[in-house]
Amino acid sequence: MVDEPTHDDEEDWMKYANSGFGSTDYSLWDDAQELDVQEEHLEEPEQLEEHTEEIPRAPSPAGLKHLVRMGACDHCLGRLGGKRSFQQSNEESGRQIRESICEGNQRLINIREEIPLCPFCENLFEEAELLADVIEDSLQGYDIEKLQIGARFPKDQIEHEEGIRKQYAAGGSDALKPSLVKTISTMLNERLKDVTIVNDKPDILALIDVLTLTVTLDVRSAYIYGRYKKHERGIPQTRWPCRACKGRGCAKCNYTGQQYASSVQDLIGNPIIEMFEGREHAFHGMGREDIDVRCLGRGRPFVLEIKEPKRWDIDYDAAMNLVNEQADGSIEITDVRRSNRSEVVRVKDTPAEKSYTIRFLVEPLSKPELDVLTAPLDLTEEDVQKRGRGRRKHRRRGDKKDNPKKPLERVEVSILDESELKKMKKAELVELCIERNCSEKGVKADLIANLLATNPEPVEFLPLPDEATILEIIDKLEGVNLAQRTPERVAHRRADLVRRRKVIETRDANVEVSDSGEISVEFTLRCESGTYVKETIHGDDGRTQPSIASLIKAKCTVEWLDVGDIHAD
Repeated sequence: MVDEPTHDDEEDWMKYANSGFGSTDYSLWDDAQELDVQEEHLEEPEQLEEHTEEIPRAPSPAGLKHLVRMGACDHCLGRLGGKRSFQQSNEESGRQIRESICEGNQRLINIREEIPLCPFCENLFEEAELLADVIEDSLQGYDIEKLQIGARFPKDQIEHEEGIRKQYAAGGSDALKPSLVKTISTMLNERLKDVTIVNDKPDILALIDVLTLTVTLDVRSAYIYGRYKKHERGIPQTRWPCRACKGRGCAKCNYTGQQYASSVQDLIGNPIIEMFEGREHAFHGMGREDIDVRCLGRGRPFVLEIKEPKRWDIDYDAAMNLVNEQADGSIEITDVRRSNRSEVVRVKDTPAEKSYTIRFLVEPLSKPELDVLTAPLDLTEEDVQKRGRGRRKHRRRGDKKDNPKKPLERVEVSILDESELKKMKKAELVELCIERNCSEKGVKADLIANLLATNPEPVEFLPLPDEATILEIIDKLEGVNLAQRTPERVAHRRADLVRRRKVIETRDANVEVSDSGEISVEFTLRCESGTYVKETIHGDDGRTQPSIASLIKAKCTVEWLDVGDIHAD
């Protein structure tokens, strides 16, 4: 039987272990055999292959060696190594680094054959020459001045390259995307002598898809600034799609898709687009005039946009002369020059005062009609348009159109003639009685009597103003602030708002009275941008207040309107 060790025995063992084991002549490794250690393993410790966090970044020798060992191509080795000298390309620098590393380690000479795919660029730089060829071929036929190169990379490829680049590459090294773009740009600079490679505002953006190795051209528009005068009425500013076919083409529009045969846009754009060899054009004007309004004076500023042109610069004097010649006096353009996209914004957003010459007839007005013209407008906070204060509230399609703020509507009841009623059959008289909401019982004579009773009482018209009153009212209109609710004629395309506009000046008023007593008035006024001038005259059934019609207490019918000048530029 073996005796169990006592507590004292354990203490004696601990004393032995602590005092003598480490200094005894006996070694546990005496029987072990020494292994030959190869010099190669001393030079390349295993930790460099297994513990990547201990590998120093380039441009340290160990970091450069690891980039080579990873299979980096010459271009990536140059852009990531941090050893590039002045005016040396990335590829030249990478080739120099590889030669230096391989001199001390012959095993790395053929590393690119063992690892044929560069882990950083996936051999994209080997395709740079091909991509430059594709871009050059795509630009054939374009008279281009400025070119920008872009590239579209998969997100995961960019993230992968960025991760290993930050881990092994020198600080401040070039990223993959800009480096590829720069390489291709350098090649194109040598080939396209008349083209400048830019970083913004190009004529064409060549966008490279690295997955498919294809190139898409984003052709930027060309812009022309000028002023146009419209000498004939009946010409719209821009194209109007046919109301019947919505622009698809039908017999009514002669299969053109246009409501009107020509427009200011087509008269200017069609000749010029041929000079630019563009696909289509768009018209941007500083405001617009109605189709029945001429535009005179210095003309209305505009910018013509030519989409997808083949060239971006032409002889602008020749273009101006060509347009004026082909327009044959209907329109005229001046001050033609090259423009840009930012000027489109300026032209469309500049609030310019305008001068108009207008002629209207003065006719008798009844008291109920005057009440409609002077009915008060509801100028609540949400209805009054205040520039620069919040967003406009637009009526959405489907909203209720019954607006309590709308002026009183005029109800017209036709006057029935007794002789005409006697010619009608009894059945027709019955239907008319139902329509006029009167009794349809009795013989034919009774029905006629009932219908005649529905005739309104004779309307009494207010006396026409004299010449002095009209001139006085026009003179006092100067400096007046108008409240203008969106007119009925444009309510289908504009928000129903009350807009505040000021009449700056009135002048050159003239009143003519014909032998038959017909009164015609003609004068010139200057007002703020966005003023509804026709409505300022006739009042638009009370939607513009005050109006000349409400002030002189007479019906005013506009005969014609001309834009005299646009006070801009």
